Amino acid sequence: MVKKENTRQAFTARLIAACDSAGIVGHGRNKQVAKALQQLGCKISAPGVWKWFNAQSIPDNANLLALSQLLGVRVEWLQYGMEKAAEPVALHALPGKQGAYRIESLDIGQKTAEGIHARDEFIETIQAIEYGIDEARVLFNGRPAENIRLIAINSDSMAGTFAPRDQIFVDISVQVLDGDGIYIFTLDNQLYLKRLQLQHKKIAVISDNKRYETWYLSTEEAASLQVHAKVIMSQARDYQILG
Repeated sequence: MVKKENTRQAFTARLIAACDSAGIVGHGRNKQVAKALQQLGCKISAPGVWKWFNAQSIPDNANLLALSQLLGVRVEWLQYGMEKAAEPVALHALPGKQGAYRIESLDIGQKTAEGIHARDEFIETIQAIEYGIDEARVLFNGRPAENIRLIAINSDSMAGTFAPRDQIFVDISVQVLDGDGIYIFTLDNQLYLKRLQLQHKKIAVISDNKRYETWYLSTEEAASLQVHAKVIMSQARDYQILG
C-alpha cells in the first residue's frame, strides 16, 4: 500500500512539473487538462483529472499517452520518471519503416520446440503486429519487443478472461513461476494455458471457465512444471464486417 501511494505521489509531482512547464497553472487546471484531453478523444472528466493532481490515481495507458503528448514530455518519464526509454527496448524495423515495435507470433505449430504436443489449444491467426514506439512502451511497460509474442486462443477453458480466437500477448523471458498469473507451461509432456495460484504448500491450476475443475499440484509435483511464458495482455477479436 505504501509503495502504491509513493508511486502516485511521484507521478503527481511529475505531472505538476510538466504542467508548469507547459503553462498550465493556477486554480482549475484539472479542468483545463480534462478539456484538452477530451478534444484528443479521451474519455476523462475534470474530477478524474483532479485525482491525478492529488495523488489519488494514475491515468490508464490511453490517457497517459495522450497526456504526455499534450504536455510535450516523454511518456516513460511521465509514467516512471525515466529520462530515456527503458533499455534495452528493441525497435524492430521493416524495410522502409523505421521505429516500429514489432511483435512476432509465438511459434507453436503442432508441437513445441521440445516436441511436446500442443493439444490444439492455440492457433496462429496473425503472424506479426506493429505498434508505435510510444504506445508500445506504455502497453508493454518498457519490455523489449524480442521478449513479447502473440498467439490466439483456440479453447474455451479460460472463458471469462479470454474467448476463443482472442489474441494473447506473452512474455517469453519469464521461465519460472514468479507469482500468481496466467502462464503457458508444460507438465507431463502436455502444454497448458492456465491460471496458476500459489497456495499453502500447493499450486492451484485454474481454468477461468467455471465448467472446468480446478486441480492442484503439490510442491513435489510442481518441481516438474516448466514455464514457457507468462500472459501479460489480451486483445479481443471483435470484428464488425460492414461490406
